Amino acid sequence: MTMFLRRPLLRPAIGALALAGCALTGCDPGSGTDASPPPHAADGRATDAVPQSAAEEAWRWPAPPPGSVGMPAVDGDGVAAAYGHLRLVLLDLDGTMRWELERVGLRDVAPALTPDLVVAATEEGVVAVERSTGTVRWDTEVAERANTPVVVGGRAVVSTWEGSLTAFDLADGRVAWRTALPGPAIGPAVTDGTAVVVTWESTFGDAAGAMAVEGGDGRQRWSVPLEPGGVSGPAIVALPAGGEGAAPGGPEGSGSVAVLVAGDIAAHGLELAAGTERWRIPTKGRGSPEVPPLALGGGEVLVAHRLAGLVLVDGATGDPRWGTSTKGAAVRGGPAGPGPDGPFAFPVDDGRLLVAGPGSETITLDWPGRVSGVAAAPDGLIVVATREARANHLIALRIVAGS
Repeated sequence: MTMFLRRPLLRPAIGALALAGCALTGCDPGSGTDASPPPHAADGRATDAVPQSAAEEAWRWPAPPPGSVGMPAVDGDGVAAAYGHLRLVLLDLDGTMRWELERVGLRDVAPALTPDLVVAATEEGVVAVERSTGTVRWDTEVAERANTPVVVGGRAVVSTWEGSLTAFDLADGRVAWRTALPGPAIGPAVTDGTAVVVTWESTFGDAAGAMAVEGGDGRQRWSVPLEPGGVSGPAIVALPAGGEGAAPGGPEGSGSVAVLVAGDIAAHGLELAAGTERWRIPTKGRGSPEVPPLALGGGEVLVAHRLAGLVLVDGATGDPRWGTSTKGAAVRGGPAGPGPDGPFAFPVDDGRLLVAGPGSETITLDWPGRVSGVAAAPDGLIVVATREARANHLIALRIVAGS
């Protein structure tokens, strides 16, 4: 099915951020299952030699060389990822492959998982695959490069590099609505189940902003300008019932805040109802489009910025509660983790994985190649995807950081 066909625009200049520092790191030329070296600390010591730290590998799935593995998606029933821009794979939570599908032009961003579908972004639109069988339910092209889908009701909504929000009916892939953005969206949108929030930045980096639309029909709820020069994807933080900003009888969305990092080297908390700024706090780095904050329970949010730093923030007030950083850059993949009481994992663009949390030491792990992204799995596991090595993997880790 083909709709809204038109010639794609040139890739925005901001997309060059994802290519910065792309030096390849060699690894053992074997199959990658047992021959690849284990993760190491940043100082070169094996992980189990790091005092009060451990990273136990639960399982490892090798992608057929030389395919790089894209950002993973995880839920309570499995792990999905694209690799080599050619195949989509679904694994059980123990790393056993359930099925594999070939589709040219898959993007290396995380798919969206529903109880019966794996919905993946492509270079031309979106493809939906039956979760039980691995067969394609629909494949819709709109001549735009899609980011990770979000599910709103019975629709999958994607932001695109060409500058739109587009909603696809989950039943048959028909385009339900499309809303134009003022500029390209390199990072994913986010939803609270009702509204969809996205950030954008112009091709030449002279304007940027955030927009919220209604998930049902794409009607704009609000649009606000942001300082350009590096804007992150957004996160939506639900504030606790009865807490500050969640007054009974308030407008729809008054208990939620959209959080992002902008080019003014600050994190912003915007009221989901109207887009008004609730708080702003300085950060050490600007935002990266594919590095959104991580919304947590209890009204907290883990803010990540381009200089590989993390700050745990109260979503209602913007008050910082904990933070850490490492030398390097964060360009692709936001933080993941079990929550504020355990360690978080955060990809650094040189291939390291920053592991830290409140009350825990900060350590880094290293693999051949680079880390595409991380996702939190049940039972405290962290699923890591690697790319740009001669052997690439999905790796499930149980990380314990000592105090």
